[in-house]
Amino acid sequence: MGKNKYTTRLKKFARRNDLKLEYENVLERPVIMRAVINGQRFPDGEGQNAEKAKQNAAQNALKSLNEKENLIVEVRWCMCLYMEHVSQICCSILNNDVISEKSVFLSDEEKRFKCISVNSNSQFDYVEELGKGAFGRVVKVKDKLVEKYYAIKIIRWNEKALREPMVLSDLEHPNIIRYFSCWTEYSGYQSDSTDESCSTQSFTGSPKKYLYIQMELCDTRTLLDWIEDWYTKKSNSKRREESLTIAQQMVGGIEYIHSKKLIHRDLKPANILFGQDTKVKIGDFGLVTAENDDDDKSPIKRTEEKGTPSYMAPEQKGKNYGRKVDIFALGLIYFELLWKISSCYEKSKVDIRKQELPQEFASTFISEYITIRSMLSMNPEDRPEASKVITDLEECAKQINAEEIARRGRATV
Repeated sequence: MGKNKYTTRLKKFARRNDLKLEYENVLERPVIMRAVINGQRFPDGEGQNAEKAKQNAAQNALKSLNEKENLIVEVRWCMCLYMEHVSQICCSILNNDVISEKSVFLSDEEKRFKCISVNSNSQFDYVEELGKGAFGRVVKVKDKLVEKYYAIKIIRWNEKALREPMVLSDLEHPNIIRYFSCWTEYSGYQSDSTDESCSTQSFTGSPKKYLYIQMELCDTRTLLDWIEDWYTKKSNSKRREESLTIAQQMVGGIEYIHSKKLIHRDLKPANILFGQDTKVKIGDFGLVTAENDDDDKSPIKRTEEKGTPSYMAPEQKGKNYGRKVDIFALGLIYFELLWKISSCYEKSKVDIRKQELPQEFASTFISEYITIRSMLSMNPEDRPEASKVITDLEECAKQINAEEIARRGRATV
């Protein structure tokens, strides 16, 4: 967000909630300003000039709003537990059920997702679980007000978890999953390793905090599913064209990410989704990091071995790397889109990560072979920029079209 991050965040908050945001000039020397939202005044912000005072005023307003939200959520959490407990006891009495510890608590499935409909964003109805992992869970929900479906990612709260929504809120590209909103709750999913849930936490214990990230709903099939489906098909006549289209969209999204001075760091088929419009959507920005302002010859030190090992560039084993790690991962993915290494003999003869591609692949996909091999260069300086890959793929598309025209010409003779 840069130097205007607080005013930008406050502006987005006001726009998202249809609120009127204004700034008042309180004092000229020193410069003091105040944020006013729908007539409500927030703590003053002081600065050396009007811009800095405005930033500090926005920061103070955001802090006040956050404290207010957390207080509301905490009160709702306590009331939720109390009313839920009482209502279930009443239901048991009305139905002449035997009241027991088991009968007054929800089932495992209900406990796991009841929080979606009783949190501070209760306009959502839970529909189904879309996925889960070490990161948390992703669920499909329906916005009752606008009757639209969304995906909500629920993860345990920490400062680093905010990195994903903060980055996504500044990105707008047809091949990047769209972000809508985020909030925190003192309830979440039920852990597989514990008995905790949003409905069974102790009344005296401190509730655990979770981050909810609302995003566009994508197809449940990932690029990994697409690849595996192709592996099972006997006829792959359209695979080359479809793989090229997918590759072009992936690289387009990465070029945009790199233009924002960001590195994704965790590109893999499982993190590439398909939107409801069938377009490729790059997802999971949990490991995204800022790019160095300098060139790749002096990359900044980062956390080593961040990402999925099988798709990590060689330099990611250390701490010095830049945006070219994403190009390496894309090269591996593009190869997977086109080629299946089926036999043990073939596996023993190739090492894709070291640019050792199958000879048959090189002779079948000449243009793709040249492009992919350059993307898999061991030295990141030898890898092309995303913009160069886009150009190479456009040339590949022209060649495929020319070959198709020639093939049709031969067929009509």
